[in-house]
Amino acid sequence: MEIVTFGGISAYDRSMRGFYKRDGTFKNNKSPALKIVCNPGGAFFRNSIQKMIGVMDGGKIRCQCVLIRHKAYDALTVGFFEAEEGAFAAVSLMMDYAESLGRKLGCKRLEVSLDGHCNYSVGFLWSEAKAPPLFGESYNPRYYHDFFACGYTKITFQSFRDSFNNIYSGVSRLLPGIKRRSGDIRLTCADFRRFAQTMKRYTDLSNAIFANHRYCFYRAYDEDLELFASMKPLLGPCNLIFASKNGIDIGFILLYPDFNELTPAGGEVNAGTWIRHKLLHRPIRTIKIAEMGVLPEYRANGTILLLFAEGLRQIKSHYPNADRVVSSWILDENTKSINLTSRFAKRPHKRFAAYEKEL
Repeated sequence: MEIVTFGGISAYDRSMRGFYKRDGTFKNNKSPALKIVCNPGGAFFRNSIQKMIGVMDGGKIRCQCVLIRHKAYDALTVGFFEAEEGAFAAVSLMMDYAESLGRKLGCKRLEVSLDGHCNYSVGFLWSEAKAPPLFGESYNPRYYHDFFACGYTKITFQSFRDSFNNIYSGVSRLLPGIKRRSGDIRLTCADFRRFAQTMKRYTDLSNAIFANHRYCFYRAYDEDLELFASMKPLLGPCNLIFASKNGIDIGFILLYPDFNELTPAGGEVNAGTWIRHKLLHRPIRTIKIAEMGVLPEYRANGTILLLFAEGLRQIKSHYPNADRVVSSWILDENTKSINLTSRFAKRPHKRFAAYEKEL
């Protein structure tokens, strides 16, 4: 049994796919994220130190991960983790290696499983994998949690869902009062014709809003630019909405359809998805609220609900076949967001967990 290093993205990706070749529920959110995070010519890669490793035993890779230290973060993240069931000795060897590297790089802790930054993916799916993952959603066998049951702190989070009609009705009832309380707030859809300028607005807001949020750290403009460039063909102005006051951006909501509904089992979002979505207008049932946030000084005036209401209005206008809305993950420790989201999306969707260890 020995630690081995992968020669590049293609070799790592091929091995990663092998862990899911018999899983009929799997839809591949992993490879697209891997090709952004670990691209040697990419912005995120330039700002980080990375090492793709695995454990070889009997001529076969038993587990693998990408170890990532970003220059703006004080943790070594264990990303793109995969392992065979029962591979405890192999995972233990790999994590020992990760701890040693983390100390060498001056990291304060290990974070498993954070794929470099939470904008790419974070955590292991804790719920049973009874349905395919939504676009951008974590997916893995449940036994992954067993590898980190001892010696690691467990961080839990969850997502919520409900029918579009239930959520729309609940928010609409509150809208008149929200508008009276919020004052002169302007809501505008993104202008993707000015892509770099629009993404700069998004990055500036994200860095300010989520500065103290777990798994968030400073994002450079070119990091968000390369992430959203991969999604740009599938997005329209209604997918990113800004709130501003007196000409200053104060919040945003990011939402998009579950593009995985247009991909086959084992497949990933690609040019075929664009054809089915943009040209053939194939209906998509689920809309995901990926991110929503407001600057701290505006959180008490109803701006967040104005953004949510405008997002729902855009969904109704642009995605008439959508009949359910699903939130992105929310940390259980973030009780304010949990309480707000569950007030309108009353049904639990999925649970997730990540793990960390002090070094």
